[in-house]
Amino acid sequence: MPSDAEPAGKLSTDLAAGDYEISAACSGARGGKLTIVKGGGTPERMDFTCDQRLERFVRHAGGPISISAAAGAVKPDVAGVAVKPNSDPRASELEDMREWASQKLKPALPGESSGYTSSNSGFGMSAEPGRYELWFLCEGPAEAELSVFTWAGAEVLAPARVACTGSVFKATVQLATEGADFTMKPASGPDAARYAFRLVPSA
Repeated sequence: MPSDAEPAGKLSTDLAAGDYEISAACSGARGGKLTIVKGGGTPERMDFTCDQRLERFVRHAGGPISISAAAGAVKPDVAGVAVKPNSDPRASELEDMREWASQKLKPALPGESSGYTSSNSGFGMSAEPGRYELWFLCEGPAEAELSVFTWAGAEVLAPARVACTGSVFKATVQLATEGADFTMKPASGPDAARYAFRLVPSA
């Protein structure tokens, strides 16, 4: 429990590799700050308000982890943390996809906008008007038809058939107005699919 000498709720322990849910809460102040340090890695910090509990999904490679929550400086203020195995399969699936997309689209390029989805209904990405190199890849169905429009509805990329082998499809596109909407139509039906996108500014 927090004390005058140690006002933050802290937890330092060893965890097996896996997916976890971290909770943080505070009272007596307007808000608090959660800090997570995996092993000797860089601290991850995020703010939260004391009127509701913060829930944070974390994928841990195993080993030491330190979790702390601190409320404001006004007394009496308290903060606490808890960790338990993840119970939300969707959160684990999203992290799997994030890691997959990050691996496929690395290294990150200057000025890029990127994203990923498993939805065939489409994906919207914020991007300023300009000329871009589009990167797209998919896995799951044999192939997918990709088309791109601006948020205003203007066609940016005519429907293109892309083999879903994990290889990157590239095309040069011009956004006349802000934003890009990607639409995918898997040729093999409603099979499980995942898609990754990147827009890289080009001269």
